[in-house]
Amino acid sequence: PAPPADWVEWLEHGRFWLGARLRYEDVDQDGISKRANALTLRTLLGYESARWHGWSGTLEFEDVTALFDDSYNSTTNGNTQYLTVADPEGAEINQAFLDHTDAERWNVRLGRQRINFDNQRFIGAVAWRQNEQTFDALKLSALNIVGVEATYVYVDNVNTVFGENSVQGDLPSNTHLIHLSRSVGPLGTLVAYGYLLDSDRVPTKSTDTFGARLSGKHAPEQHLGFQWAAELATQQDAGDNPNDVDELYYVGEIGAILRGFVLQVGQEQLGGSGGPGEAFQTPLATLHSFNGWADKFLTTPDDGLNDSYISLETTLAKVKCQIVWHSFHADQGSDHYGDEFDAAVSYPLRKELVVGMKYADYDADDFATDTRKFWVWLTLLV
Repeated sequence: PAPPADWVEWLEHGRFWLGARLRYEDVDQDGISKRANALTLRTLLGYESARWHGWSGTLEFEDVTALFDDSYNSTTNGNTQYLTVADPEGAEINQAFLDHTDAERWNVRLGRQRINFDNQRFIGAVAWRQNEQTFDALKLSALNIVGVEATYVYVDNVNTVFGENSVQGDLPSNTHLIHLSRSVGPLGTLVAYGYLLDSDRVPTKSTDTFGARLSGKHAPEQHLGFQWAAELATQQDAGDNPNDVDELYYVGEIGAILRGFVLQVGQEQLGGSGGPGEAFQTPLATLHSFNGWADKFLTTPDDGLNDSYISLETTLAKVKCQIVWHSFHADQGSDHYGDEFDAAVSYPLRKELVVGMKYADYDADDFATDTRKFWVWLTLLV
């Protein structure tokens, strides 16, 4: 295609977007009197240029603002007497990258970007938090090598959810991510991966993880359908990690689908030997999506974690509903950590405007203390 005549024409052929999420979060935990009440507004403003000879550019700004009273510990506001809601205030460049693609063969992307692999159990953008997790990275994808989609990513820095004003905001790294995916017909999609994390600043996050995942779905409209997932991975310490990590991860899920209802049962295990720091960890995951929405297991306990769960979800008159129950046990030993009940509903007021509510209730036994969290939010994306 011919190059644009001027910058005005270039901008006119690009795409702008505006996103906003107003959210209230309440956290109440036994043993701590100062419950958290956080009302925050996250705003996104982004632009993607038109593509020319396969090239395009994307720039996205993000701002998080606390409204009214900030009676919560954001991790940067100094209000440590309150419970934590990890949504610190701040403005930053959320994404800034150049992209070059041949739609049928390969893609290269360089710069600050979101990266989500599979269900985000190991690598994800943590979109639940007001400040997303993004990666300063080089991403190379071969789109079809004898039916395999292959992706390699070199990560120079992880921009965490804690933001640029926090000492935890940046995680410099020398990390390599390898992800291979192939359709295996009616069995679904088979994935193999190797995630080699290396951080000099936080050496306990340095691990080598290798695994495979099979997931699929068969859902006829008028009859009983099924969905399934199975995954197995191994993790060892790497780099300057002072801990002796040699643990297994597995998950198995089976779901039944009928008339818009999905009933799913599953079990996930992250191994732990009982030694300090010697459990299977997933520090770059979208952790809120796993092991209960109360976020009691963002770091796997030293004795490991076994999570048995059952969920039911459906959409009724445009209202999306989900309930989940978890039972948590130690991998090493016989401790019953606790149980958790989660529930969520959301409703599209318009195509671009969604309101939602969510609740999490963790009932502690041998780990942490009883915790209740409640959220209500309004999301706009145009």
